[in-house]
Amino acid sequence: MKYAALDFEVGNANLISACSVGLSVFEDFHCIRRLGCLIHPPSAAGPFHWGNVRVHGIRRRDVADAPRFDALWGELRDSLEGSVVVCHNAAFDTAVLCACLDYFGLPYPDCRYLCTVKVAQAVWPEMENHRLNTLAQSLGIQLAHHEAGSDAHAAGLLLLEALRATGCADAEELSCRLGLQLGVLGGAPCKTAQELRRGAQRRRCRRSGKPAHTVSTESSGKGEHYDERVFERPAEH
Repeated sequence: MKYAALDFEVGNANLISACSVGLSVFEDFHCIRRLGCLIHPPSAAGPFHWGNVRVHGIRRRDVADAPRFDALWGELRDSLEGSVVVCHNAAFDTAVLCACLDYFGLPYPDCRYLCTVKVAQAVWPEMENHRLNTLAQSLGIQLAHHEAGSDAHAAGLLLLEALRATGCADAEELSCRLGLQLGVLGGAPCKTAQELRRGAQRRRCRRSGKPAHTVSTESSGKGEHYDERVFERPAEH
């Protein structure tokens, strides 16, 4: 069983403004590789926004001598290719990854991904919320929040705890047990069974000509819609 946990921090709302990346690779329930690195965003990404700096503390001057994403990609690609990629708020981190790959004209790795927000909501529904810092504190996972290397490692350990709690051998078995659809990078997103049902209902409504508001959009109340915003990542994710 092998998977790679990934996390990005960004300088502003532009997804190509990735200024830090974290990666932890797990195999047979052990971390075999851990990486945390600053990234020099392209000038096209625009200036750093004070709100982002307030969250992660990284300023433009801090990344002046850091490598660009394309220089780092070879090191990241080898760990992501053929793996299940694990992210806490995967809609955001995979969107950043795809945006950076597109900007530099790099091919997507062949991988699927799993969102640990959705995993945590299914495995620990009683939690006050399913933000990474809340889960880490409850599960005894050390975390320097919004430091990409630490966030990625904590997401990887979070999946490990979910595997142990459910008795599953790997991410694929866990996704089946929880009714989750693994996402495909650049393709279908990671979805819960509830989200899949909603999508099927909407498609049936469109085919039958029924108004879209007849489809139920009831929230589970666990915060998945808030945590899965792509362009407005919560300060406490």
